[in-house]
Order: sequence, then structure tokens, then C-alpha cells
Amino acid sequence: MDIWTLIGAVAAIFFAYRLYTVLGRREGHMEAPASQGKAANPSDAARTTSLRPAFEGPAAAGLEAIAAVDTRFDPDAFLDGARNAYTMIVQAFAAGDSKALEPLLATSVLDRYTAAIDQRADRGETVKTEIERIKAADITEAGHADHVARIKVRFVAEIATETRDHEGVVVQGDLSRLSTVTEDWMFERRTDTGNPNWVLTRVAAV
Repeated sequence: MDIWTLIGAVAAIFFAYRLYTVLGRREGHMEAPASQGKAANPSDAARTTSLRPAFEGPAAAGLEAIAAVDTRFDPDAFLDGARNAYTMIVQAFAAGDSKALEPLLATSVLDRYTAAIDQRADRGETVKTEIERIKAADITEAGHADHVARIKVRFVAEIATETRDHEGVVVQGDLSRLSTVTEDWMFERRTDTGNPNWVLTRVAAV
């Protein structure tokens, strides 16, 4: 194994681990201490710690259902992680890096992605993809049932991609031209285990 392959493998493991700890989790938040002016009332403290802004938008009810079983769930933190996941998955698929995809995809999705990567390799093709920017990432659906939390995120991104054959000739796409891609990505995770990892279970073009 050469040094660049080793560095790439270590980087993939690092980013995958970071994704485990980012999606849907608050970090570094501490409750304010009770006022020293009067004795703290346990019932007042209970009410204070339970207060938080209500979720809004079309997925509000589903987000409430998730928060009811996971008090640390934070939609903003989840979206930050989902954006990172989007970039990592798109780039790993283009690079044909199945190992980097493994911790990020559900088994059924991983099987399809791996099959496409293998077919591309058999044809001697390579793909290069550049994400110019993610213009939007919005939660459009959410829910919790049978110990599984589900969140659908609509991504709108500007992406350039091209495919070259074994001789380096462009056979599809053009890196010099950006395309706006709109897709719905469904993420899921079990809430009856200690595993905080969300995985991609479905992608649909819009």
C-alpha cells in the first residue's frame, strides 16, 4: 500500500467517525446555574430544562416525535451533518471509494452504489465530480415508528461532473459546466440502540 492510499484510508475513517458524532446531536451545551437569590425549586427546574422552541415547518410533528425518544436531537445539528454526508457520499461515489461509503449507506443503497462502481471499473471509466456549493438543504419530512427515526432532506446543489473512458476521453458530462441538482435524501437510524449513526436509505431526483 503506497503512502497516498494509506492517507486516503485514514481520512475516510476520520470523516466517517466525525459524521457519527455530528448528525442529530448537541454538543457543549450546559444548563445555567440556579439563581443564588432564592432556593431552587425542583419543579421549577424541571419545567426550565424541558422548555425549548417548538419545531416549525412541514416536518414539525415528525421532529417532535423523534425528540420525544431522543432528547438530545437537534435538527440544526442534524442538517449540518447531512450536508457533510452529502458531500462525502457524492465525492466517494465519484471516486469509486466503496470503503468510504460503507458506514454512510444502508445495505440496499450500498449494494446499488457498489454495483455501479464495479460496472464503471469494468468499462475502464473514471468519474470526477465537483460540488460548487450546496444551495439549500431543508428537512421536508420526518417521523418515528418501530424504533426507527426517519428524516427526508431536500438538497439543491450546483455540481459539475464528467466521465472519461480508459483513454482519458470525455464520454459524458463536462467539468466546466455546472448543473443544478435537486434530490430528496432519506436518512434513518434506530433509536433503540446506542448507535448514533444515521445512514442514507433512499435517493430520489426531484
